[in-house]
Amino acid sequence: MTLPRSVGILLLCAGVVACEGSAQHTHHPGGNEPDPPPPATSDSVRPAPAKFSCDASAVPADLPFPRLSRTQVMNSLRFSLARALPNEADAVWENLAPLLARYPTDQRTPAPGDLKGGFSRLDQSIQQTQIDVMYDLGNAVAQELTSTDARRNALLGSCASDSQTANDRACLETFIRGWGSRVLRYPLPTAEVTAFADIAGATPVNRAAVADVITTVLNSPWFLYRVEHGTAAGQPVSPLSAFELAAKLSYQLWQAPPDDALWAAATDGSLLTESGFSAQLDRMMKSPQLRGSLDEFVSEWLRLEELPSLEALRNDPVYRSFVGAQMPLDATRTAMFEDVQLSAWNTVVSGGTVSDFLHDKRSYTADPFLAGIYGVPVWSGSGPAPVMPSQNRGGLLTRAALLATGTPSTRPIHRGYLVRNALLCQQVGAPPPNASTRPPAPTERMTTRQVVSQLTSGGSCGGCHNNTINPPGFVLEGFDALGRERDVERLFNPQGHETATPSVDTSADVLLYDSEQRVISSASELSRMIDDSQLFESCVAQHYFRFAHARVESTSRDGCLLSEMETVARSGAPMADLLKTVVQHPTFKQRSFQ
Repeated sequence: MTLPRSVGILLLCAGVVACEGSAQHTHHPGGNEPDPPPPATSDSVRPAPAKFSCDASAVPADLPFPRLSRTQVMNSLRFSLARALPNEADAVWENLAPLLARYPTDQRTPAPGDLKGGFSRLDQSIQQTQIDVMYDLGNAVAQELTSTDARRNALLGSCASDSQTANDRACLETFIRGWGSRVLRYPLPTAEVTAFADIAGATPVNRAAVADVITTVLNSPWFLYRVEHGTAAGQPVSPLSAFELAAKLSYQLWQAPPDDALWAAATDGSLLTESGFSAQLDRMMKSPQLRGSLDEFVSEWLRLEELPSLEALRNDPVYRSFVGAQMPLDATRTAMFEDVQLSAWNTVVSGGTVSDFLHDKRSYTADPFLAGIYGVPVWSGSGPAPVMPSQNRGGLLTRAALLATGTPSTRPIHRGYLVRNALLCQQVGAPPPNASTRPPAPTERMTTRQVVSQLTSGGSCGGCHNNTINPPGFVLEGFDALGRERDVERLFNPQGHETATPSVDTSADVLLYDSEQRVISSASELSRMIDDSQLFESCVAQHYFRFAHARVESTSRDGCLLSEMETVARSGAPMADLLKTVVQHPTFKQRSFQ
């Protein structure tokens, strides 16, 4: 296979291991006031060639049996409670909290060749723990829903408590047909309703018998998986049924089962029409429920959870001296995550582009400590978010969540790898087996950059570090380990006493791809280089494909959709259109059995 020219930089690291682990921007996300224009360079980087191409004869692969992620399982369980006891669902959910915490967390699965990253949705394995906990959860939900006659009656209706017994079976079947169909996401045929009702035996409205039925429904494969048979039996590719499409659309955009409006569109068949599908898609894209899915995508794509606690070293003398009088709490760590997520959300809902997200300089935090780092007032959550005043803050690259380390020292290697791998989708060689896993730290007399250069510039390390990993990280040395802007690096002895304050060197020779190489010295210049190359836009498209499909792409079989997503991301279209491109593509409405 011939590699596209845009990944030529990867050849710099071929066989070498690492030692550590533009359109005019006129849209202003987050408010009506114009943002400061992104800084321009005198020598713009050429757009990289498109990364993906379409082979119309290729047939994309599908996951054999898509398993719901942990988030989707939790949302589905909560949905089942709300359908059963809408007035008591929150109280029941609180009672289930200890058991819910036992459900295994999906493992982040990096793409082949990546050292970090990946998405939890890619974890499609099934563990015995999941089976055991899911059974316990199903049983616990059932016991809660039938804990009293009043709750049982709320589920089944007055027929469960009247003096007649002849209608008890019909009473239970009506509940199964209604609640069970919504929970399992397809209209249960009579035979399946009968099979579930048979579990109750001769006492259909007995509370224990009803609980057995509920437990069985919640442990059905149709609950834990998205089962798709299609409508053309025996064909290698089949259109999805209306209810299969509704579930796929809802879990993709909301990570939850179809709501009443989407279920109604599936029931009357309008979802299978072009106009009906578009109406539902537009409605769902405008819903606040979209944010949960977008937050998870952004968090996993940018590896926000890798930021350690900001409180763990609070008693360390060096950390205390570095931080200063006010020690950050882990609430600030959470606020750092939300700041990035809200930047993406405001970009999407305001019609901003992928490029706008990269350059967005607004602060979306109500946390005083983080607002102080950015030099802005706290944001109330409504109205225009305040603009970070510093011209050195280059948008996404300089948000605190991507800069902070939870220690007194920065991590240029980590920052450089994040830029290469998460923002540019460029792979870097694996570290040698004897590489230290401890990040380099400054000494009493040597800056972080000096220590990193000394450790990584020679031998087998030099090829990747000198040309690929270190330069972007060094450019970002103008921000300390909390994300605060700085001109000097404060050095300390082990007792936390300041020993020197050398100037920070942020200049670096950054090779982006092919011959596109520039000597730069600011994060804003790095952001502009990345944006001009359009590699960021291509990379966002690639990462969102992985998140949406719960698998790594095949550049040959998935090329048509990837190419379309890449075109949308690079075109200056709204970022929301990138999300919509996935579900509007013909492959979304069908199932491949090849």
